[in-house]
Amino acid sequence: MSRQLLWANNKPNPGLGATREARKLLGGVAIAFLTLAASIFSLPLSARAQTTANFTVQRYTINAELFPAANILSATAQIGFLPTSDLSTAGFQLDSALRVEKVTDAAGNPLQFQQNGLSLQVNFSSPLPADQPTSITVTYKGALSSAAGSPIEGVQLASVSSQGTYLLYASDWFPVRPPGLDRFAATIHMTVPDDETVIASGMAATPVAQTGTKTYTFEYGQASFPGTVLAGKYTARPSIASNGNIVVYTFSGEDKLAKSYGDTATHILSFFSEKFGTLPNGHLDIVEIPNGTVGGYAAPGVVALAQRGFTQPVDRRLLALEIARQWWPCLVSPATPNDAFLDDGLATYSAALYVRASEGEAAFEDLMHQTEIGALTHEEVAPISEAGSLQDFTPEYHSIVYQKGAMVFHMLRGVIGSDAFFKTLQMMAQQRAWKTITTAEFQKLAETASHQPLTYFFAQWVSSTGVPQFTDNWDIYRVGNHYQVVGTIHQDLDIFRMPVEIRVYSEGRPPVDSRVEMEGTRANFAINTLTRPTNVVIDPGSQILKLDNRLKVQVEIARGDQLREEQAYLEAIKQYQKVVAIDKNNSLAHYRMGQIYFLLRNYNAAADEMRAALDGDLKPHWIRVWAHLTLGEIFDATGQRDRAINEYQKALQTHDNSQGALDLANRYIQKPYTQPPSNG
Repeated sequence: MSRQLLWANNKPNPGLGATREARKLLGGVAIAFLTLAASIFSLPLSARAQTTANFTVQRYTINAELFPAANILSATAQIGFLPTSDLSTAGFQLDSALRVEKVTDAAGNPLQFQQNGLSLQVNFSSPLPADQPTSITVTYKGALSSAAGSPIEGVQLASVSSQGTYLLYASDWFPVRPPGLDRFAATIHMTVPDDETVIASGMAATPVAQTGTKTYTFEYGQASFPGTVLAGKYTARPSIASNGNIVVYTFSGEDKLAKSYGDTATHILSFFSEKFGTLPNGHLDIVEIPNGTVGGYAAPGVVALAQRGFTQPVDRRLLALEIARQWWPCLVSPATPNDAFLDDGLATYSAALYVRASEGEAAFEDLMHQTEIGALTHEEVAPISEAGSLQDFTPEYHSIVYQKGAMVFHMLRGVIGSDAFFKTLQMMAQQRAWKTITTAEFQKLAETASHQPLTYFFAQWVSSTGVPQFTDNWDIYRVGNHYQVVGTIHQDLDIFRMPVEIRVYSEGRPPVDSRVEMEGTRANFAINTLTRPTNVVIDPGSQILKLDNRLKVQVEIARGDQLREEQAYLEAIKQYQKVVAIDKNNSLAHYRMGQIYFLLRNYNAAADEMRAALDGDLKPHWIRVWAHLTLGEIFDATGQRDRAINEYQKALQTHDNSQGALDLANRYIQKPYTQPPSNG
């Protein structure tokens, strides 16, 4: 489910004009946080078009052969399904690059069918009776070498290639009943050239060798989503974890890199197994795939990471997100597209919890702050409970389902406490294993674990839009040998009911945290400190989705970053100008505008904005070095070499090598920067 959407916060983006990656990982979507560029999620299983539920798919038996040199997939898929009412036609989705040659019924009789784009409709000669399981077999073939036939426009989810094959379930490389939420068992036979290895979900039989080929067989008996197949010339490195075996497959065979990912996955599995229950499949394959697709994708027992996802040090946040999907949705999945946050939001928050355990509370609070900004970027578009009305792979979907969804779980943990929260997830994993779950069913589990009614919580945060806007006023009193801060919190939502954390900073002492149970628009507080208080912060750990003046500025920048990533440059400039109207010293807004003006070859405006960035608040810290570096590029691009070298030297004087800025400055001192040709 493009990251680093969830994890990257306002990092420098000198390559503004570089090739744009697909914007959503399914989920794995990844638009780097405020720049939505697909790099860390798995495609959401829950956000496809809805259709009439007149049958459910229960099992697939797929026989397929790959011809990597020609990019060809040839396959037959036997689809076992159960009509829920008398059935005259059955509708499926299939990658439109794959052409159906024939369809037969369970007795082998030919059936009429129509294939139009992604749609495959099969017609039965007489209606199939309800509640009697049956099957059809579809024979099809085609070239998978681009995103041309993908169900997500512009995002390649299936590729057959000598550089590595990936057939992700979300690609519809076999016929799938929309919206893709049917849980199924599968037997997959995949024939490949004999120098390739195949990885897929399930128990693997010994490969059967033929002349020049091998056939791999995988049997997955549980009802899940075992429809992802990966193949290529892999080197495997096994690892042993206390709660599951791990094998890392890489193209390069770099043992050190594979060991790092295996060791990190072992730690992540240990953490999640303690919180949620044992690894559902008892085995995990971590597999490298080519860069032309989403950054990460999860299937039962399998985590696929694009080559860019294999880094030193290990991208622990990306890896944790995809491993979390072994529980949500592989073990328990949303019942309808409107329940999607129980997959995408929960996996996102699970990864954040691992960040807390591995990187500490400060890193966790920073991450939740960025998640809060992402949630606020499009929060007003629709409530979480209407996720099915949102278009997949869009900033709106990610904001509402991923980010706001993660914030809902964060807030729920704050309301019912960590013990009850993790008990809820354990009950979910145990009672709904290999099944779907609705929001109402999840609410009931949380109420059982916490022994309290939670209708108010789900009505406020799942069924409704709108967030509180906090203000506060407070006074300081000297009381004996200590100080007391007395004040009132205000917010504007009449039905609001939440515990609110208050942090008081004081001279020379650690901050003091307190909690106020707030119902309605105001609540009073009184907090004691040993030394004189200096500041009061409402909700310091971003435990509540809210708006304040600081967040408003950050949200506006986030919206501008999304427009910039979509190459809507003039609209993005207008968005950044809104920020400057609120806060004229905002260096980041000036820097972003300068980047766009430079890309558009408006050199005077670009230089002015970079100067304004240097004269501003210089937040984040990398602004200083990158503004000097960009000014040098501007002067090189306009033939002013001496002035360019002067700016590169100023960049070096910052001693800040964020994103390799100093390395680039040294390179440009030796050889002038050359601006790429305009792409129009």
